[in-house]
Amino acid sequence: MIAMDSNFIILKNAALENRLPHLLIFHGSGSLERRKAFGELALIVNCKNESPPCRQCSACKKILSGNHPDVNIVEPQKTSIGIEQITALQQKLYRKTFEGKYRVCLIDEADKLSIAAANALLKIAEEPPENTVIVFSTSNAEGIIATLRSRAQTVYLPTPRQEEWESAIRELYDLSDGDPDMARSIEQIGVTKITEWLCLYLKIIKTGNFLESFKLFPLEREESMVFLHALTGKMKQMVINDELTADYLAELKKTMDLIRKQVNHRLAIEVMMLKHIRLGGTKIG
Repeated sequence: MIAMDSNFIILKNAALENRLPHLLIFHGSGSLERRKAFGELALIVNCKNESPPCRQCSACKKILSGNHPDVNIVEPQKTSIGIEQITALQQKLYRKTFEGKYRVCLIDEADKLSIAAANALLKIAEEPPENTVIVFSTSNAEGIIATLRSRAQTVYLPTPRQEEWESAIRELYDLSDGDPDMARSIEQIGVTKITEWLCLYLKIIKTGNFLESFKLFPLEREESMVFLHALTGKMKQMVINDELTADYLAELKKTMDLIRKQVNHRLAIEVMMLKHIRLGGTKIG
């Protein structure tokens, strides 16, 4: 969950318009929230979709899995970030991008940069490589040397309000049906994306418009299992509320079992969808 205040929204708009500064300082909130904001920025600038971030294209998937060659994270080794770490980063930043539109680098706990490392970064700041964004993440912006701070745009990320935490945790719990591992998988894909898939699926079985099913794909096998798990949690609640019968859940379980047995996931989901429609999906609220 990222507190989407005006600062981050302005930054997102700048990214979409290719107006990003080369140096940014993320401060405030917690380290996890700052890292998530960095990840969101990396997705926005490197997504191959016209409406980034899609979280579905090859670039987004590599970023989400931590395997994109143009996204780098530098963290303290023991108590500080040393000159050798920044020297290694320099070599990467001045090469041509491997796959992405932008090279994006996070300097985590940037207030722990050694003097030599900070001075090396200052040289990068003075002659920044094209299509490169370096993000300093810190809880203590004053701990970054003044010569670097003066060249960076500061982005304050507020701590989420209690009701925002409660709402996000409740939504993640409901979608994962209380499964911690599934909750992590859902968060990786994106709660918004999973919710969109659920709404689309329920709309299809409500209207009986099977042709709309193409919008659910390309769902890959692993993603399809996360989607079906979330759909299970949603349909359980609908059964409790007398909006659906238990037959819907039975078909859902059969589909998940088939996919685990390596049956084509798209075919299995489409067959399930047709069965759900025949069960009376048009009566859904």
